[in-house]
Amino acid sequence: EMDPIDDRLKQKMEEEHGGCLLGYNTNGGARIDLKLRPDSMEGFLPYSQIVSTLIHELSHNWVGDHNALFWSNFAQMRVEYIHKHVSLATSGHFVRGKSTLEIADLPKASSLVDMRSIADFVIAECSAEMKNYGIPVEVVTPLILDRCRELTRGSHQSEQGRKLGSSSNSGNSASSTTATTTSTRELALAAAERRLRQQQKHPKETNNGDKNT
Repeated sequence: EMDPIDDRLKQKMEEEHGGCLLGYNTNGGARIDLKLRPDSMEGFLPYSQIVSTLIHELSHNWVGDHNALFWSNFAQMRVEYIHKHVSLATSGHFVRGKSTLEIADLPKASSLVDMRSIADFVIAECSAEMKNYGIPVEVVTPLILDRCRELTRGSHQSEQGRKLGSSSNSGNSASSTTATTTSTRELALAAAERRLRQQQKHPKETNNGDKNT
């Protein structure tokens, strides 16, 4: 947690860049500090805001600048996060009587009915944030849609695997999941880099006509 009373680095960065700093990433993820409490020190900031800041800072593990590649990575991580919560909610997972969507302060599953609605939700989020950096959301929209399609295919394949496969050794599951998550993020980032390079060469061909409505 960022020191709520006397965080010198926070103060310095706010003086240099203005605004209210909600978090910072040191040495490519060696340490991440988040602002958890409001200035009044009464209670905590909204859970959804803290998580969004965390995903933002985690994205800096791969990309330092707030450029198009950074926002592509951030947006795809947001898609993955929301997709996971929707999947848990629709499969009946509850914690103390609340769905994970409620705990995460996300729209109800009825409004996030499919991957396109998740994509639209993330596009709207990113559009508001990216304006501050002078980058149009249309730059990352195709990559958001690509990630949604990949997750849809992955969900179908996983469901088929559960029906056809047998139970695996749980002792290896944690390390396997971690390795898969890391390689998936690196693959997604590499795909984003390729797509952005293609957009720079052929901007009209890669627009796909997708707009945030």
